[in-house]
Amino acid sequence: MLQKSWSWFVPHTNVNTVRMLAETLGINELTAAALYQRGLHTPQDAKQFLACDLADLGDPFSMADAERAAARLAAAVRAKEKVLVFGDYDVDGLTATALLVLVLQELAVPVEYYIPSRFADGYGLQAEVLKKFAAAGGRLVVTVDCGINSFAEMEEAKALGLDLIITDHHTCFAGERPAFAVLNPKQEHCRYPEKHLAGVGVAWTLVRALYKQLHLAKEEAYRYLDLVAVGTVADVVPLLGENRILVKHGLQVLQDNPLPGLAALVRTSGLKETQIGTREIAFALAPRLNAAGRLGEAEPAMQVLLASPETADLLAQELNALNRQRQEKEKDILWQAQQLAAEQANEPALVLWQEGWNPGIIGIVAGRLAMEYKRPVALITVNEHEGRGSIRTSAGYNVIEALQKCADYLEKYGGHQEAAGFTVAPQRLAQFKQAFCQAIATQEPKAEALPVVAEVSLCELTEELATELTALAPYGYGHPEPLFWVRRAQISSARQVGMQGEHLRLWLTSENAATAAIYFGGGREQYKPGDVLELIVAAGLNCWQGKTSLSLHIKDARRQTQDIPLVDDRRHCKQKEQYIAALAAKKKVAVWVNTKAAKLGLEQLLGPKVFVTHLGRHLPGEKVDALLLYHIPYDRDAFEKMLTLLKFTGTKHLILCYTQDDADLNEKIFAATVPEKETFLQLANFWQHESSLENAVKRMCHALNLPVTRYLLAQIQAVLQELAVSKTDLSTLPQRLNQSAIYRKHLQALKQFRAYQDFWLQARPGEVVSYLLNPQELILEEEEGQADDSSHIKGTNQNLLSGGT
Repeated sequence: MLQKSWSWFVPHTNVNTVRMLAETLGINELTAAALYQRGLHTPQDAKQFLACDLADLGDPFSMADAERAAARLAAAVRAKEKVLVFGDYDVDGLTATALLVLVLQELAVPVEYYIPSRFADGYGLQAEVLKKFAAAGGRLVVTVDCGINSFAEMEEAKALGLDLIITDHHTCFAGERPAFAVLNPKQEHCRYPEKHLAGVGVAWTLVRALYKQLHLAKEEAYRYLDLVAVGTVADVVPLLGENRILVKHGLQVLQDNPLPGLAALVRTSGLKETQIGTREIAFALAPRLNAAGRLGEAEPAMQVLLASPETADLLAQELNALNRQRQEKEKDILWQAQQLAAEQANEPALVLWQEGWNPGIIGIVAGRLAMEYKRPVALITVNEHEGRGSIRTSAGYNVIEALQKCADYLEKYGGHQEAAGFTVAPQRLAQFKQAFCQAIATQEPKAEALPVVAEVSLCELTEELATELTALAPYGYGHPEPLFWVRRAQISSARQVGMQGEHLRLWLTSENAATAAIYFGGGREQYKPGDVLELIVAAGLNCWQGKTSLSLHIKDARRQTQDIPLVDDRRHCKQKEQYIAALAAKKKVAVWVNTKAAKLGLEQLLGPKVFVTHLGRHLPGEKVDALLLYHIPYDRDAFEKMLTLLKFTGTKHLILCYTQDDADLNEKIFAATVPEKETFLQLANFWQHESSLENAVKRMCHALNLPVTRYLLAQIQAVLQELAVSKTDLSTLPQRLNQSAIYRKHLQALKQFRAYQDFWLQARPGEVVSYLLNPQELILEEEEGQADDSSHIKGTNQNLLSGGT
């Protein structure tokens, strides 16, 4: 097997937009970042997304032919005309069939349905079924999840005098479609806004159109949204736009008032209605509904979906028994395929075949092997006449492109980049295998780039955040749950859980945070208490005995590959001196301050217990356990220089112990050392009444409650001298200030100081960790787009704001 790669990354995010979303919507910045990464950059878009309102569904009549189809169905309703619903054997087709059957039955329409056999009929509309229905006097047929490319069958329906309504969502091939109505949002001329509906989603749009045509309240159809949710999730369409709306409201119906058959299936699966989400649909309900069609006829699944309360439990149990049979057959095929795969472990692709494999199951097994071997896998079931194959692949390969290069050896094939099906003559299997492996070998799969919302510290993942993130659900294909990169977490305890110990339950700690975590599929990892990990996690909630708590769901993990700094966030600490004293009793601590007065005060209070550095100067000769920021750093050059010189006993440990009030202190430092426009305006008033500039500066500082610094006086004198301004022409000074290069240089430096200060005020612990790891990658807002000639400012900062503070 190939070793798994670590391909996680944090996409670029506009920090200001994220903070604006957080403030406007009143949400956590991490939630705002998750919204931003989903393309939601304005409060209006984010609010609409979070509302997930059924009122935002498109007008059903905007789907091409929907109004015509609804009018024909409405006529059938009024005339009590017999209708045939032609479906499909997968969950999408089954739920779409059940949806139309139940709606038409509710409207007292005599309706029947036909589900083709995967083995006897294959996929798609069947001419023989149309002939039988027409011979029995039927005139109206509606397809669901099929028919869009059944051109010959459309012609047959027309010749039989049938009104054929096609509802489908598959790709439309070129050609005329002589059906009564064709509903498919992928048609070029279709104006319906959502192009990625599942088959049941298109059928649902037809139902809405019918209710509109009959002037029925659309809310009456909402009772069937549980069917729509199950079919949509099972068909793996993107859970965005209308699909997300339908699934979210369908899950609510599934929890509150599900159809009897679905409720029974939930119970038979060992679940509770309140626990049902997209994962439970995908891994519990959908496999059971699919089981019958994979083993034989799909009718047992239809019976469950249409069941009455009296029969639902018995029918669901029968379907559950079929699913167990499917699981046993799948297990047998998987074991046999793994033996064959071991002989091809070095091949660029696995092409495995054997007689007697179930064609309805080989696709599942191929998917499992593809994930295990990280390459394309083709499984082929062979009889004396043909081989029927199914291909699945891991990310980065294009199997349909590879099949195109093998077309000479195939009877037929179809599919897309990650999954395909084909038939091949038994005598050409070896040739196909060689050609397919050669085609895959020419591809250069790139490691899949997997985005996370942000790098975070363990303490940032809270129950409140996890609760807030539930508003982004439901998650699924195209809309994954938000993931976070925890740079450092230490295992406090670890134990295997699950029937075969296949999962891992952990207790994680990091400085002042501790939380539980579950790693599904992580039971094989040899982690033990004391190990330090990097983790990719989702923030989940665990509900047990009426109590809710945070539970991290680990998606990927690796042992720490570099020494990750510890960041302890104490920015709301009210009694800093007491905290420092308690800390110094246990650790060697260096304390950063911005003023000489603070340095002297802490040294007098704490004595030799701590080492206090003023702006990073005169560092201790011995190693320290931690660096505590008593004030907010504003001089980036000074801080980064100190970081390179300060030595730690172990992992770099930074404690943030400043508050918002310290930003006010910094502003006083700025005002006392760097003259801004307001300084010169104030100075003009005082200088009129003083004999010297120095006395005027002293009086101004006293009036403004600022310390008098020689540096401020020197800078004022330098600007006045550069502009040749004297006491007699002070009135011209405000208009001429921008002509001073010294003045402009100091203003630019102040912008950088304030931007750097804002970083320390606003950055999350995870962002601080990222900065400490890669200081050069921190780009502050004020640094973006600076003129090329501003590079000299960096050197100036080393002396600016250093005197007298």
